[in-house]
Amino acid sequence: MNFHFPGTYSELREHHFSENYRVKSKNQVNQMDERLILMRINQFEDGFNQLLTLIEDPQYFDFLYYLVEHLDAHPNQKVQLQLVEILSFQIQKLYPDHLEAFKMTLFLLLNVLQQKQIQGQQVRRALKILQQLFNLNAFHDLGREGSRYIFDLVKMAIEIKDTQIREVWIDILVQAIAMWSSYDLNLKNRIVHLMYEQESVVPNISKFLLGCSKNDKLKQYTVDQIILLVNYITEKSTNQTESLAVKNLRELLSQTSKEMPKVYYQQLSAFIGLYDNENYHIRNGLSELITNVIEYLIKESKDQDSDELQLANANNLIKQLLDRHMDKTALCRSNVLQCLSQLLNSNCVPKQHLQTIFAISSSRLRDVSGYVRKSSLQLLKSIVRYYRFLYIQSQGRQNFWSLVEVEEQISRNREELQSIHKDFEEVDKQFQNGEITQDIVNETIKYIKKKAQETIKIQEYLEEYQKFLEGMKTVIIQVLQLCQSKNQADVIHSIKLFSYLQKYNYESANQGLRRMILLVWSQDKTIQQEVIKKFWKLFLRDTKKTRQIVISLIDLISKSNLKELISLEKIILSYETEQVPNYKFPSKIFHTLWEYFGNQEVDQRSMLIFVRILLTRNTSYLNLDKVAQIYNLLQKYSKKDPDWIIIKELATILSKLDRTQNKNQINFNKSIDLLIILLIKYQNSQDMNYFCACDSIIQLVPSADNPELIFETLLQDLGFKSNKMDLEAEEQKKMEELHLAHAIHIAGSVSLQLLIFIDATHNSLKNLKNDREKQIGKEQEIDKIQGGIEGEFEKLHGMVDQIQDLKLIQQNLLSVFSPMVKQILEECLNQMETEETSTRQQPPIIQVSLIAMCKFMCLSETYCRDNIQMLFNIMKSPLVDQVMKNNVIISIGDLLHRWPNTIQKFHKQIYSNLSDTSAAVRRVTLLVLTHLILNDMVKSKTSLSHIPILLNDPHPQIPAMARYFLNELQKKEQRAITNAIPDIILNVQDQNENVLSQISQYIDKSQVESIVDKLITILGTSTNQYEIKNISILFNHLNLTQNSLQKLLDGWEEYREKLGDQFVFNQFINLIKKMKRTLPQDAKPLIEEYEMKVEHHDKETFENRRREKISKKKNVKQTQNENNNDKEQKENKGGNKQQQQQQQQKKKSKKKKEDDFMELESDSEDISQESLVIKKQTSQRRKKNLTKNEDE
Repeated sequence: MNFHFPGTYSELREHHFSENYRVKSKNQVNQMDERLILMRINQFEDGFNQLLTLIEDPQYFDFLYYLVEHLDAHPNQKVQLQLVEILSFQIQKLYPDHLEAFKMTLFLLLNVLQQKQIQGQQVRRALKILQQLFNLNAFHDLGREGSRYIFDLVKMAIEIKDTQIREVWIDILVQAIAMWSSYDLNLKNRIVHLMYEQESVVPNISKFLLGCSKNDKLKQYTVDQIILLVNYITEKSTNQTESLAVKNLRELLSQTSKEMPKVYYQQLSAFIGLYDNENYHIRNGLSELITNVIEYLIKESKDQDSDELQLANANNLIKQLLDRHMDKTALCRSNVLQCLSQLLNSNCVPKQHLQTIFAISSSRLRDVSGYVRKSSLQLLKSIVRYYRFLYIQSQGRQNFWSLVEVEEQISRNREELQSIHKDFEEVDKQFQNGEITQDIVNETIKYIKKKAQETIKIQEYLEEYQKFLEGMKTVIIQVLQLCQSKNQADVIHSIKLFSYLQKYNYESANQGLRRMILLVWSQDKTIQQEVIKKFWKLFLRDTKKTRQIVISLIDLISKSNLKELISLEKIILSYETEQVPNYKFPSKIFHTLWEYFGNQEVDQRSMLIFVRILLTRNTSYLNLDKVAQIYNLLQKYSKKDPDWIIIKELATILSKLDRTQNKNQINFNKSIDLLIILLIKYQNSQDMNYFCACDSIIQLVPSADNPELIFETLLQDLGFKSNKMDLEAEEQKKMEELHLAHAIHIAGSVSLQLLIFIDATHNSLKNLKNDREKQIGKEQEIDKIQGGIEGEFEKLHGMVDQIQDLKLIQQNLLSVFSPMVKQILEECLNQMETEETSTRQQPPIIQVSLIAMCKFMCLSETYCRDNIQMLFNIMKSPLVDQVMKNNVIISIGDLLHRWPNTIQKFHKQIYSNLSDTSAAVRRVTLLVLTHLILNDMVKSKTSLSHIPILLNDPHPQIPAMARYFLNELQKKEQRAITNAIPDIILNVQDQNENVLSQISQYIDKSQVESIVDKLITILGTSTNQYEIKNISILFNHLNLTQNSLQKLLDGWEEYREKLGDQFVFNQFINLIKKMKRTLPQDAKPLIEEYEMKVEHHDKETFENRRREKISKKKNVKQTQNENNNDKEQKENKGGNKQQQQQQQQKKKSKKKKEDDFMELESDSEDISQESLVIKKQTSQRRKKNLTKNEDE
């Protein structure tokens, strides 16, 4: 028997293979299930143990042949691995005594190993056996065909994941190439084909090529294989940007150049031309290749003590890499920036390139692509780290130098250089006078030169660092802007950069930190989590340094504004929650913080704010001892002017106290009494913070015992009595304004607490009613007639409402203040109108009176009804400052929620403030309207004609808020914006393309045709030039369809004359150009017709007359059809005859219509040739439409 390796697997069955062994039996495997197959394999295994050459029996070999073929088409890992185990165990027994059986077994084993989804210890053992056979030179006489099957093992690159299997596999292939070097083209071509199959092939091919490069005999093979891959794939994939082979080639170049950069360095001329390739993956692969080569050259030059040639080559390659940052493809620009980051991180960039790279990273922050901006931020962080390594850590420092420190050092160095120069002149002078010898001169000059060189070197070093700091000023501004980007990557990498700068105390990092803290309110949860994590790493990570944590956070709080304080509180409260469960908050921090209570060395305001935030996390920190300390501090303040911010924070801290314990309640009451005494004692305080302290203290009172008595005592002790409260009285005129303002403010705060109490009373009554209903169960019928429990509780609710509406404001101590605030505001308005003073901030008494009035109005609907017009008068007055207007707008929003029936008829007056001269007023108005509309308290239709105008507001925050409103409204009511388009156009008082282009994005596609219809009607009737121009602009921003164009043609005469305006005409010309680009080819005749009409808009086409005539004919036809139907019902004779008559009648009417069209076309003799062309096209189009309708 003579077994010969076939050219293909199936060739072993063909007749021309008859000279050697050929498979002749039929395929029985396809009819067997897994159980039978495994049974047969086990029988073979027993047979092989008894007879080594059993495989030479055609019965056994043919079955295994068909089984391997079956497994290739239908993989079964269990069967495959068992077969590998049997064949590999058998093959080592067959060599060298049974060569034919050895070759037959080897043939089957090699084919099984190439199959997909086959991995495991059995495969590793099989490859080990093949490796041993190679070492025994068992394959030297396999010939060309046999070597091809060994080379086919390269297909295993798709599946190999195990490191040990990979090592053996590489060794086998390396030995195969060494043995059959003349046949290696087979292997090269197989590797090329593999690059087109799967992504997973690249890592194993890279390891294989690395193994070849380590073999001295195969270095040329490695180079040839890589060049073949590059040439073949780049030639065949010129137009396939996202081809799998191209992506694999890019990854292969990147991986292999990292593992064997010397090979690429020696053959670099063969690759450098790839920058001219149109495929961006290829260019990216070359950039990564060059980066790895540069890294190799720099490290080699350092190891060899500065090899000048390698350094020069590295510098040239860096220059080539820098030139690619302007690549036309964004992904290539991004890739180059990432390569530069890699070089910086591995300390492989010479100093002379730093400024250039810094300038590139700064300029790319403004790139249009988000990928490039992300890479630019990463590169910037690498540059900052590199500068810190070169200029900071090398000097034994950790934190960055400030610009002032560097300038001072530069100044000192200049003075030192001048001193050195003077020393040199002095030595020369002494030598000329003969005071010193030549030897002394030489020594002195040598010392002076050395000192001068060191100073000059330091000076250069400082000047370079100074340039970096100057450049960072611009960069910081740009990165602060990126913090507000809509792109998530921009924001996250900006946060990372600022976090790094803050960690090492860069002087401007505080701006970035404050911006970063505000981002905790971002709607993007990823950004929120990044802020929280970075804050933890900056301030809370080192739990062993609790005191340092406390001091740094107190310092941060002291420098923060109100927005930042609220953001800080949100961040601190987020730790150990579902949002960031793995970030632990230091447990001992509160006890360390409380040690600074009353310590004047630490800012007590910031310290107490921090305490209040921590108590929000865990109220159990506040115990009797700490309350006693608070009480003692309050007693000290009773003897001197208090700090009202501290008083406010102490009051807020007391509100966190657990009052369920009796002792706590006693201490709580004592503290409240002391706080009330402070309010009364210092009622004439000039400190504006008195007002916010009042609010915090009064919020505590309802939790005390007998709160109504405390309120009564407070109002009475402020010095106001009902018989002395007339504003015209002599005593009142002498009273200080600020004292009065304090009293009014406290009265307003008390009314607010009463409102909260009343709401709680209503809720309590509802709960009580529900409980009663559950207890009683179903009521008897007689109780239902009389009202029952429902009626009883309705009376109770009515009594509470009556007390709230009439008695609280008009019949108790608050009744002293309710007319007073009204009179103060009336006098203020009268004074403004009389003096016509310019807008300026009003004194505290006016502002306090306004807020108090709004609070009284929330409490009493009657008081609200009587005084609501005054609020709107204040809001509309041009002389009122923005603070008062904002307070009124916010109050109106609250009142609309509280008394909707009373306020509803006035609320439309709010819209006038959307065009107020103050940006703050516009912003607050928009904020309030957004809240009211999205919560269904105000209908959206009216507001939609005003709010879109703000999309063009000069204040950057307002357009963003307007877009948010429109987006949310679109989600809530899909057609609300579409329906309001006519009103929006009317309100835009200028041809504002920005507003209209943004509004067009919210128009539903299904509504475009109806919108076009409406706009045509408006365009035809409008005399407002702004409205006409805006409609023409909007047409250009709508995605018009063929039906929309038909409507424009049908309504042509309605708006034809409006094209006399050059601006409108130009817009319609632009519209035609757009339709030529966007509409399908079928619409070309319509577009050409419309273009002809627009270009000759000054010529009448008698479209109206034609339309009237056609409509008359349609009416006549309808009448005829009705008459025919009546005749059919009466006569009820021969259907076929009647159908023939109807067809003849249709032909006649059709012919008559055609004649009518011809008559219309010849109605006017004085029409120009162009007009006749238009009429002819219109006539043909209408004929086609009528024919189509008749056929239907």
